[in-house]
Amino acid sequence: MKKKLLLHICCAPCSASAVAALKTQYDISFYWYNPNIYDKEEYGKRKDCAVRYAKELGFVFFEEKDFIYDYNLWKNKSAENCALCYKLRLAKTAEFAKNNGFDFFSTSLLSSPYQKHDIIKQTALECAAACGVNFLYKDFRPGFYEGKNSLRRAGYYLQKYCACRKSYEERFNKQ
Repeated sequence: MKKKLLLHICCAPCSASAVAALKTQYDISFYWYNPNIYDKEEYGKRKDCAVRYAKELGFVFFEEKDFIYDYNLWKNKSAENCALCYKLRLAKTAEFAKNNGFDFFSTSLLSSPYQKHDIIKQTALECAAACGVNFLYKDFRPGFYEGKNSLRRAGYYLQKYCACRKSYEERFNKQ
């Protein structure tokens, strides 16, 4: 019997390489907790694609219970700081994994070459230790472009910036 893995999914495109690397070894469920996404319309697009991808794969899709989108509340908690953003989301993921009987948790954040990989890994390990659950580390970046392009061909929405308003402004103020 496969071990149960809770995969925090930041978006469908980033999760594709993680899924490809893990699906034969683990019983994967998706976990959606991304209040960092700016703005509400963008949040909806990304979540809809994550739900669609879970359905296509036959994966269970979980999301934070009773979550109400409020970017200003998130901004006040995270100060739009990447390390704190990772910590807040991964702590929720680790807690959910522990409380719901998962053997491991991981995150699709480890797929993107645009993320701060070492900070994500260290933060996830700290969250795992604090909750008493196992974190599964794997570098999913080698399959990132292949996974992303497979979803592009399947008609998925591909975002143009990381998630927060700061990354949105950095992306679009460069043009």
